[in-house]
Amino acid sequence: MAKKKHSIKQIANDLGISATTISFVLNGKAKENRISQALIDKVKSHIKKIGYQPNQLAKSLRTGKSNIIVFMVEDISNPFFATIAKLIEDEASKLAYKIIYCSTNNDPEKTVSLINLFNNLQVDGYIITPPNGLDIDFMKELCEEEAPIILFDRYIPEIDCSHVVIANYEGTKLGLLHLIDSGFKKIGFITIDSDQSQMHDRRQAYEDICEKQNMPKCILKLPFDLLKSDVENELVESFLNANPDLDAVFFATNYLAIRGIKLLKNKGVEIPNDLAVMAFDDNDFFQFSTPSISSIVQPKSEIAMKLIDLMFKHLKTKLEKRTPVKIELPVSVKIRSSTIK
Repeated sequence: MAKKKHSIKQIANDLGISATTISFVLNGKAKENRISQALIDKVKSHIKKIGYQPNQLAKSLRTGKSNIIVFMVEDISNPFFATIAKLIEDEASKLAYKIIYCSTNNDPEKTVSLINLFNNLQVDGYIITPPNGLDIDFMKELCEEEAPIILFDRYIPEIDCSHVVIANYEGTKLGLLHLIDSGFKKIGFITIDSDQSQMHDRRQAYEDICEKQNMPKCILKLPFDLLKSDVENELVESFLNANPDLDAVFFATNYLAIRGIKLLKNKGVEIPNDLAVMAFDDNDFFQFSTPSISSIVQPKSEIAMKLIDLMFKHLKTKLEKRTPVKIELPVSVKIRSSTIK
């Protein structure tokens, strides 16, 4: 049976008082409008008794505040994004805010459509991982609106906007130097065919280290729309077959690594005896895999805290006084069996 819906007007009729008084109590403005504590308690008791829930959209239209923050990422099912989302949700709830999660699937049109939808709902702020090809002018206009925006995991160089990212270049460099120090001489690099800032920085670090160490460059760029398909496996297998002298592979993301490791095991490749493996972004799978997989570790808890702290700092600051804050957090290397000769 559907739950009966109650309105402010009906509550006012039940209690024999004005709808305006009910509204003041619901919006926390009873004291400033000189409503007695006895009447406040009476209204709250009745609301609790009947299980009244205010219409969130109507409330946000009336007050200009929804207490909702949008967390819009490439793929919310990705363990990295899911972990950050949970940490943010826990912190936001302490301050009476709710988080709406959604995935863009790296689709710029879908991203714009979602943002327009949430703008109509008057959400209070956005945390976004911008996809490839996102309209720069649209984002610039969005950054000039009241609801603050924080870019996460990646940034857009053309836009002066707050962001929280990690040291992708330095993290990749650390992992590659560990492989080199461990005696590996020809290292392949499997990444996504993307110019997003985080992927660009990881690839650039690989190219720079190869030049500095006088190592041959061996890069496979996988199209985003082919990920999780049989074609991805075929491309990775062709890459490995074409480069039989590789002694190590650096995967630029954890999900590429997970699928690549499964492929290697199916081919009978022994890690690390035949091929060492390093991945960017740690994952529980790496810890329990046999052998365990070395990886670059992102500080997820610190990322989440920086995101939510920065969001509430912006929410408390008037638009004309806000200034972009750009944060880059360090990473670390977790050395496991997959890179030990």
